[in-house]
Amino acid sequence: MNRKLILYVKALSDFGTFMDLIVLNVVIYAATGSPLWLAAAMAARTIGGVLSSLFSGVVADRFDRRKIMIYTDILRAIIILALIPFPSPTFIIIASFLIGLTSTFFGVSFSAEIPRIFGENRVLETNAIIARLTSISLVAGFIAAGVITDFLGYKITLIIDASTYLVSALVLVKMKWETAIPRTDTALTSGAREKIMSVMNDLKEVYKYLSLAPMLMMINVVFLVGSFAGSSHNLGIPLLAENLDAERQGFYYGMIWGVWGIGSVLATMILPRLRWLLDQKLYWVCFSSAILMSTGFIIFLSTSFVWIIFPFAFFTGIFDACFTTLHATILQKTENHIRGRIFGVGMLLKSLGFALGFILAPLLLERMTMPNMVWILHGTLIITTIIITCIAFHYHTKKVTPQVTKEI
Repeated sequence: MNRKLILYVKALSDFGTFMDLIVLNVVIYAATGSPLWLAAAMAARTIGGVLSSLFSGVVADRFDRRKIMIYTDILRAIIILALIPFPSPTFIIIASFLIGLTSTFFGVSFSAEIPRIFGENRVLETNAIIARLTSISLVAGFIAAGVITDFLGYKITLIIDASTYLVSALVLVKMKWETAIPRTDTALTSGAREKIMSVMNDLKEVYKYLSLAPMLMMINVVFLVGSFAGSSHNLGIPLLAENLDAERQGFYYGMIWGVWGIGSVLATMILPRLRWLLDQKLYWVCFSSAILMSTGFIIFLSTSFVWIIFPFAFFTGIFDACFTTLHATILQKTENHIRGRIFGVGMLLKSLGFALGFILAPLLLERMTMPNMVWILHGTLIITTIIITCIAFHYHTKKVTPQVTKEI
């Protein structure tokens, strides 16, 4: 079976994830009419991702990653289908938590396994395809969830959503590739104390690895702040759409993300053609993409002119995809025995950053306008990235200078 099929399996799984992101929020808001319940569902999903990030990387390094992806797809299908007979707000919050938990397991295992499936020398090209398909899944998932729920009801949406996970699991069962031999030391450990000590040793190993790779540590700091800043535009775009036309908020909301998605797809098509640049300047292009991404969000979220909003949403989508793709490429260059835990840390940083931003952004909105809130959060990312870039440049210069001196 063609190994590229796994990329489309991931896209299908993402499509389901983006669908249930919309439909669960729609159902709980329709049932309660309360923004607090809606916020609780979003928070539950984030908390599930945070908790999963603490040990998903360890699990991905110790067990068969393919089987982890299969089991999490099946679990997500069961969770979604269980909502049809039990659509209570409390169960929806529990389901949101479990979806966040299992989705992180799937994402970490998938990302860590990419170099083994496609080879170390094709990581950048593969990541570009993944980012392109993810952007398409995002746009299609959001639109499909809204249209299907509106015309056919949320139960049909949930059935279609669950079927995407089941199809993904079925294809993964049929696919075979050479996987890493699972480490058996965990299976031999007995007792809760020993297992906890084993996990702690794994986390210490990740910290030690990052300490010896300061550039990797710095890129993760930028990624953390980027996730923190991301909460501002996730909250700001629907408010901007309402400001453009309250009666057509859904239309503008979808169109802004749609144009952003087109920019993301274009970026993933261009990146593989820039290997000559990325091989030499991978970190610097990643840092620059973060700055340009934030600049784009600030510009189009600070205006009500459509002729400015859509071009800069497109512009922002390009550099958002560049930043995400290059960050994943950098992490995938780590050694296989620890790669799953490195991605686990990355997912943890993403979840924590988003959770912190999701707490701060609404508080800022009570005291200032939406554009000012975006300026503060994305401005923080720009300033942080500039500082990190200067530190990285100093580290790189310091590392190269002794070699030059020795040669002279």
